[in-house]
Amino acid sequence: MDKKKIILIIGLVILLISVPLGVVLLKQQTIFHLGAQDPNQPANVAATAVSEQSATITWTTKNPVQGLVSYGISPTNLTLIQPETSPAINHQINLTGLLAGSNYFFVIKVEKKTFDNNGQPYTFTTKAKEIAAPTAAPTSVPTLAFTEEGFQAAMGTTNPTFDLNKDGAVNTLDLMLFREQNK
Repeated sequence: MDKKKIILIIGLVILLISVPLGVVLLKQQTIFHLGAQDPNQPANVAATAVSEQSATITWTTKNPVQGLVSYGISPTNLTLIQPETSPAINHQINLTGLLAGSNYFFVIKVEKKTFDNNGQPYTFTTKAKEIAAPTAAPTSVPTLAFTEEGFQAAMGTTNPTFDLNKDGAVNTLDLMLFREQNK
């Protein structure tokens, strides 16, 4: 056998071994990351002190940065925003005016980057509103005043007076519309 045929056979053997090996490595998602991790990448993300109408979002970063939490009740509609007031390494943002017993979705934004939970928003669920057993049958339904307190009392209901965006439920979006109209 001459030298050219031996080199050709060795090349074909290497090719036949490397192609399946490459496919196996890609299926296992073995990816080599070049460069350093983003120092603004949030770590230890958590929703803490979750109550019926509030939650605190916490996370850490390697460098002091100022971020914000973009959140909402739909993973594809994170339109509510709560920014930090100053740069920090240990971050804490309080979310208030939330609906009791509701799932919330959020992402963290730092500078021009959005950070989520491996391609999905982070989530938490507010505590359900505790309902006390009635002691006597009411003789009439109380009328809620069209005030901020009235909105807080109507949260989670279908009261059409307070459902300003007509989505079928009184929620924080209606409260925000009310606040905008009454500035």
